[in-house]
Formats: sequence, structure tokens, C-alpha cells
Amino acid sequence: MKDFFRAAAIRAIRTVAETLGSTIPVGLVITPVMIEGANWSYFYIILAWLGTGILSGISSFLLAIATGLPEAAEKEKAAATK
Repeated sequence: MKDFFRAAAIRAIRTVAETLGSTIPVGLVITPVMIEGANWSYFYIILAWLGTGILSGISSFLLAIATGLPEAAEKEKAAATK
């Protein structure tokens, strides 16, 4: 069970990193359109960017709990055969 949660956490962290990395170009395109002289808009853009990444990690973790992880199942099978 410990291996399962470790694998799910690693997958969630990777998902967050992928989401944040892929949404940087979108933020660079949207920023000049939204700002127009208001410096506080950066805060909301960064907050939305981080919120999107965190939400993707949470959904990845919950999906792993609901459907299982192939890498955790392989480790359990290998441990059972030893």
C-alpha cells in the first residue's frame, strides 16, 4: 500500500510539472492582453497558473486511487513472486 501511494504521489507531481510547463506559453500570450497598465494583474495570472497546476495534481492523485496504477501493481506482483 505504501508503494501505491508513493507511485501515485510521483505521478501527481509529474502531472503538476507537465501542466505548469505547458501553460507557460499561454500565460505569455494572455498577459499583454489582460494587463494594459495594471500591475496587480500579474498576481491573478500567476495564481490561476498555480491553481491549474495544483488542481491537475489533485485530479491525477484521485484518478490513481480510483483506477489503480500499473507501476504499483507490477511491484506488488514482483514482491509476491519472491
